[in-house]
Amino acid sequence: MLNAIIVDDEQKSITSLKWDLKNFKNLLEIDQTFTDPYQAIEYLNQNKVDLLFLDIEMPAMDGFEFLDHFEERDFEVVFVTAYDQYAIKAIKANAFDYILKPADKSELEEVVKRMNHKIQKDNINEHIDEKIQVATDKNIKLVNPNSIIYCKSDGNYCHIQFKDDSALFISKKLKYMEKKLEGFQFMRVHNSYIVNLNSIKEINKKDSLLILIDDSLIPISRSKKDKLFNMF
Repeated sequence: MLNAIIVDDEQKSITSLKWDLKNFKNLLEIDQTFTDPYQAIEYLNQNKVDLLFLDIEMPAMDGFEFLDHFEERDFEVVFVTAYDQYAIKAIKANAFDYILKPADKSELEEVVKRMNHKIQKDNINEHIDEKIQVATDKNIKLVNPNSIIYCKSDGNYCHIQFKDDSALFISKKLKYMEKKLEGFQFMRVHNSYIVNLNSIKEINKKDSLLILIDDSLIPISRSKKDKLFNMF
Protein backbone atom coordinates (compact mmCIF):
# COMPACT_ATOMS: atom_id res chain seq x y z
CA MET A 1 0.00 0.00 0.00
CA LEU A 2 1.38 3.38 -1.04
CA ASN A 3 1.33 6.26 1.42
CA ALA A 4 0.73 9.63 -0.21
CA ILE A 5 0.05 13.28 0.60
CA ILE A 6 -1.37 16.13 -1.48
CA VAL A 7 -0.04 19.69 -1.42
CA ASP A 8 -2.14 22.31 -3.22
CA ASP A 9 -3.14 25.83 -2.20
CA GLU A 10 -6.71 25.25 -3.47
CA GLN A 11 -8.87 23.07 -1.25
CA LYS A 12 -11.23 22.45 -4.17
CA SER A 13 -8.40 20.86 -6.17
CA ILE A 14 -7.42 18.69 -3.19
CA THR A 15 -10.99 17.47 -2.75
CA SER A 16 -11.27 16.63 -6.45
CA LEU A 17 -7.98 14.73 -6.54
CA LYS A 18 -8.79 12.82 -3.34
CA TRP A 19 -12.12 11.80 -4.85
CA ASP A 20 -10.45 10.49 -8.01
CA LEU A 21 -7.80 8.61 -6.03
CA LYS A 22 -10.49 6.74 -4.09
CA ASN A 23 -10.73 4.52 -7.15
CA PHE A 24 -7.35 3.06 -6.14
CA LYS A 25 -7.89 2.71 -2.39
CA ASN A 26 -6.57 -0.86 -2.53
CA LEU A 27 -3.23 0.47 -3.80
CA LEU A 28 -2.89 3.94 -2.28
CA GLU A 29 -3.82 5.77 0.90
CA ILE A 30 -3.85 9.56 1.30
CA ASP A 31 -2.32 10.19 4.71
CA GLN A 32 -2.63 13.97 4.78
CA THR A 33 -3.46 16.99 2.60
CA PHE A 34 -2.01 20.49 2.90
CA THR A 35 -2.85 23.93 1.57
CA ASP A 36 0.10 25.36 3.53
CA PRO A 37 3.40 24.18 2.00
CA TYR A 38 5.36 24.96 5.17
CA GLN A 39 3.20 22.55 7.16
CA ALA A 40 3.74 19.95 4.43
CA ILE A 41 7.53 20.38 4.64
CA GLU A 42 7.41 19.84 8.40
CA TYR A 43 5.27 16.72 7.91
CA LEU A 44 7.63 15.25 5.30
CA ASN A 45 10.60 15.81 7.60
CA GLN A 46 8.92 13.75 10.29
CA ASN A 47 7.04 11.06 8.38
CA LYS A 48 7.68 8.44 5.75
CA VAL A 49 5.81 9.08 2.50
CA ASP A 50 6.02 7.17 -0.77
CA LEU A 51 4.34 9.65 -3.08
CA LEU A 52 3.70 13.41 -3.11
CA PHE A 53 1.06 14.96 -5.36
CA LEU A 54 2.27 18.54 -5.70
CA ASP A 55 0.80 21.68 -7.25
CA ILE A 56 3.24 24.06 -8.95
CA GLU A 57 1.79 27.57 -8.82
CA MET A 58 1.14 28.38 -5.17
CA PRO A 59 1.27 31.84 -3.53
CA ALA A 60 3.57 31.01 -0.60
CA MET A 61 6.12 29.16 -2.76
CA ASP A 62 5.94 27.29 -6.03
CA GLY A 63 6.33 23.53 -6.29
CA PHE A 64 9.97 23.69 -7.34
CA GLU A 65 10.87 25.97 -4.42
CA PHE A 66 9.03 23.48 -2.20
CA LEU A 67 11.29 20.63 -3.38
CA ASP A 68 14.40 22.78 -2.81
CA HIS A 69 13.77 22.35 0.93
CA PHE A 70 14.86 18.70 0.64
CA GLU A 71 18.54 18.02 0.02
CA GLU A 72 17.75 14.34 -0.46
CA ARG A 73 14.25 13.16 -1.30
CA ASP A 74 13.07 9.74 -0.18
CA PHE A 75 9.67 10.18 -1.81
CA GLU A 76 8.52 10.38 -5.43
CA VAL A 77 6.82 13.49 -6.80
CA VAL A 78 3.89 13.77 -9.18
CA PHE A 79 3.20 17.33 -10.25
CA VAL A 80 -0.52 18.04 -10.66
CA THR A 81 -0.96 21.44 -12.28
CA ALA A 82 -3.19 23.48 -14.57
CA TYR A 83 -0.17 24.66 -16.57
CA ASP A 84 1.71 22.71 -19.23
CA GLN A 85 4.77 24.96 -19.57
CA TYR A 86 6.61 23.38 -16.63
CA ALA A 87 7.02 19.88 -18.05
CA ILE A 88 10.72 20.26 -18.91
CA LYS A 89 11.48 21.79 -15.53
CA ALA A 90 9.60 18.92 -13.86
CA ILE A 91 11.78 16.40 -15.69
CA LYS A 92 14.90 18.21 -14.48
CA ALA A 93 13.49 18.07 -10.95
CA ASN A 94 13.33 14.26 -11.29
CA ALA A 95 9.56 14.15 -11.03
CA PHE A 96 7.96 10.72 -11.24
CA ASP A 97 5.19 12.15 -13.43
CA TYR A 98 3.43 15.33 -14.54
CA ILE A 99 -0.39 15.49 -14.75
CA LEU A 100 -2.53 18.36 -15.98
CA LYS A 101 -5.65 19.44 -14.11
CA PRO A 102 -8.33 18.24 -14.15
CA ALA A 103 -6.57 14.92 -13.60
CA ASP A 104 -7.55 12.17 -16.00
CA LYS A 105 -8.51 8.97 -14.14
CA SER A 106 -6.63 6.75 -16.58
CA GLU A 107 -3.47 8.83 -16.05
CA LEU A 108 -3.85 8.56 -12.29
CA GLU A 109 -4.34 4.81 -12.54
CA GLU A 110 -1.19 4.46 -14.64
CA VAL A 111 0.84 6.54 -12.15
CA VAL A 112 -0.39 4.58 -9.12
CA LYS A 113 0.28 1.22 -10.77
CA ARG A 114 3.77 2.24 -11.93
CA MET A 115 4.60 3.54 -8.47
CA ASN A 116 3.42 0.32 -6.84
CA HIS A 117 5.51 -1.70 -9.26
CA LYS A 118 8.55 0.42 -8.42
CA ILE A 119 8.06 -0.02 -4.66
CA GLN A 120 7.64 -3.79 -5.01
CA LYS A 121 10.75 -4.05 -7.17
CA ASP A 122 12.76 -1.92 -4.72
CA ASN A 123 11.60 -4.07 -1.80
CA ILE A 124 12.62 -7.27 -3.57
CA ASN A 125 16.09 -5.90 -4.30
CA GLU A 126 16.38 -4.49 -0.81
CA HIS A 127 15.56 -7.74 0.96
CA ILE A 128 17.93 -10.00 -0.97
CA ASP A 129 19.57 -12.36 1.55
CA GLU A 130 17.69 -10.50 4.30
CA LYS A 131 20.20 -7.68 4.13
CA ILE A 132 19.73 -3.99 3.57
CA GLN A 133 22.06 -1.54 1.89
CA VAL A 134 23.14 1.29 4.18
CA ALA A 135 24.99 4.19 2.58
CA THR A 136 27.93 5.58 4.53
CA ASP A 137 30.15 8.50 3.52
CA LYS A 138 32.57 6.28 1.60
CA ASN A 139 30.74 3.10 0.67
CA ILE A 140 27.64 0.94 1.01
CA LYS A 141 27.41 -1.55 3.85
CA LEU A 142 25.29 -4.69 3.68
CA VAL A 143 23.60 -5.03 7.05
CA ASN A 144 21.46 -7.83 8.45
CA PRO A 145 18.47 -6.07 10.07
CA ASN A 146 18.31 -8.74 12.78
CA SER A 147 21.71 -7.55 14.00
CA ILE A 148 20.33 -4.08 14.79
CA ILE A 149 18.97 -3.28 18.24
CA TYR A 150 17.88 0.28 17.59
CA CYS A 151 18.48 3.37 15.47
CA LYS A 152 18.68 6.80 17.03
CA SER A 153 18.34 10.24 15.47
CA ASP A 154 21.20 12.66 16.02
CA GLY A 155 20.20 15.73 14.04
CA ASN A 156 21.12 15.08 10.42
CA TYR A 157 22.93 11.89 11.46
CA CYS A 158 21.77 8.47 12.56
CA HIS A 159 23.28 6.15 15.17
CA ILE A 160 22.77 2.43 14.49
CA GLN A 161 23.40 0.17 17.48
CA PHE A 162 24.16 -3.51 16.87
CA LYS A 163 23.80 -6.60 19.08
CA ASP A 164 27.58 -7.19 19.09
CA ASP A 165 28.07 -3.79 20.83
CA SER A 166 29.38 -2.18 17.65
CA ALA A 167 27.76 0.95 16.22
CA LEU A 168 27.54 2.73 12.90
CA PHE A 169 27.07 6.46 12.37
CA ILE A 170 25.72 7.60 9.02
CA SER A 171 25.05 11.08 7.66
CA LYS A 172 21.37 10.33 7.07
CA LYS A 173 18.23 11.28 8.94
CA LEU A 174 16.34 8.66 10.94
CA LYS A 175 13.58 8.32 8.36
CA TYR A 176 16.22 7.01 5.91
CA MET A 177 16.61 3.97 8.17
CA GLU A 178 12.85 3.81 8.74
CA LYS A 179 12.42 3.37 5.00
CA LYS A 180 15.24 0.81 4.80
CA LEU A 181 13.76 -1.28 7.60
CA GLU A 182 10.24 -1.31 6.19
CA GLY A 183 8.96 -4.87 6.06
CA PHE A 184 11.16 -6.03 8.94
CA GLN A 185 10.24 -6.23 12.63
CA PHE A 186 11.00 -2.61 13.45
CA MET A 187 8.88 0.24 14.73
CA ARG A 188 9.42 3.96 15.14
CA VAL A 189 8.40 4.32 18.78
CA HIS A 190 9.51 7.93 19.14
CA ASN A 191 10.57 10.80 16.87
CA SER A 192 14.16 9.94 17.74
CA TYR A 193 14.09 6.13 17.88
CA ILE A 194 13.39 3.05 15.78
CA VAL A 195 13.64 -0.22 17.66
CA ASN A 196 13.91 -3.87 16.71
CA LEU A 197 10.75 -5.35 18.24
CA ASN A 198 12.61 -8.62 18.82
CA SER A 199 15.16 -6.74 20.98
CA ILE A 200 12.62 -5.53 23.54
CA LYS A 201 13.29 -7.10 26.93
CA GLU A 202 10.73 -5.23 29.00
CA ILE A 203 8.02 -2.57 28.61
CA ASN A 204 7.62 -0.06 31.40
CA LYS A 205 4.09 1.20 30.80
CA LYS A 206 4.11 3.51 33.82
CA ASP A 207 7.11 5.51 32.61
CA SER A 208 6.53 4.87 28.89
CA LEU A 209 9.93 3.24 28.40
CA LEU A 210 11.30 0.26 26.54
CA ILE A 211 14.14 -1.73 28.05
CA LEU A 212 16.13 -3.42 25.32
CA ILE A 213 18.43 -6.45 25.42
CA ASP A 214 21.49 -4.19 25.88
CA ASP A 215 19.67 -2.43 28.77
CA SER A 216 19.13 0.71 26.71
CA LEU A 217 16.14 2.76 27.86
CA ILE A 218 14.07 4.00 24.92
CA PRO A 219 11.21 6.48 25.38
CA ILE A 220 7.81 5.76 23.84
CA SER A 221 5.96 8.72 22.39
CA ARG A 222 2.36 9.30 23.42
CA SER A 223 1.11 8.75 19.86
CA LYS A 224 2.78 5.30 19.65
CA LYS A 225 1.75 3.89 23.03
CA ASP A 226 -1.50 2.19 22.09
CA LYS A 227 -0.16 0.63 18.92
CA LEU A 228 2.95 -0.70 20.66
CA PHE A 229 1.18 -1.97 23.80
CA ASN A 230 -1.37 -3.81 21.67
CA MET A 231 1.42 -5.78 20.02
CA PHE A 232 2.40 -7.51 23.26
